[in-house]
Amino acid sequence: MSKQLALSSAFATLAMAAMVLTHTPSRFDRQESEGYGPVQAELSLPDLPQPSFIR
Repeated sequence: MSKQLALSSAFATLAMAAMVLTHTPSRFDRQESEGYGPVQAELSLPDLPQPSFIR
């Protein structure tokens, strides 16, 4: 049983590695000018009611 478990684990590991390699996009075909540019994120705050100081 131990040999069967070891063989099954080895095959599962090999299958997962092959899946990762086949589903990862290749970056060798891209030109160097193309790529990721700088990104600026902004946190938008919701419009909350302001307290009124008029009595």
